[in-house]
Amino acid sequence: MMKLELSVIDRLRKIVGKQDVLDQKEDLIPYSFDGTAALKQHPGCVVFTRTTVQVSEVLKLANDEGIPVVTRGSGTGLSGGSLPSERCIVLCTVKMKQILELDKANLTLLTEPGATTLTIAEAAEKAGLFYPPDPGSMKISTIGGNVAENSGGLRGLKYGVTRNYVMGMEIVLPDGEICWMGNKCVKDVAGYSLKDLFIGSEGTLGVITKVLLRLIPQPQAKKNNGSNI
Repeated sequence: MMKLELSVIDRLRKIVGKQDVLDQKEDLIPYSFDGTAALKQHPGCVVFTRTTVQVSEVLKLANDEGIPVVTRGSGTGLSGGSLPSERCIVLCTVKMKQILELDKANLTLLTEPGATTLTIAEAAEKAGLFYPPDPGSMKISTIGGNVAENSGGLRGLKYGVTRNYVMGMEIVLPDGEICWMGNKCVKDVAGYSLKDLFIGSEGTLGVITKVLLRLIPQPQAKKNNGSNI
């Protein structure tokens, strides 16, 4: 296990607060693996961010110091997307979990990346709407991870996967620059669809800090042989 220099740890604590930086071995163990079997690596430290500006500052520091960064949500992925590399900063976004807007008129929901898939589905249901993607880990998986992994689920056979419901996103690039991709328009065909480049990229291109999701009306129940389905 290679630890980061104390000077770097101190700078990270100034950005996010002392309580949101973990660097002790026992604290790093839960973040040394994800849902991928048999793969494990201790990171240099874990940093919990709460705002987009904090994410930007952490990435600027890491970029200046040449330190790798691995983004993490709940760590339920099965492809090694949040598996740490040696001496890296694990940037964990689970504390960025607010649903910022639910626009019933435009059938959209704006959320931070740490909100769970189930929380988003329940918020849509309360508004009489429907968010279809249902990964098996939806009770604990975060929407940022769903977008980064382009997660699906059983309903994907009928409704499609996460990519089909992302209308826009706020991204922090590796150098700390903050940018927005996409919008609420259904027909958004001008220029490159950069958001689609980031969907399924597993955090290799930048850190997702906000996601604009498309919702649909709740499907009507149908009767089949006297049973509601």
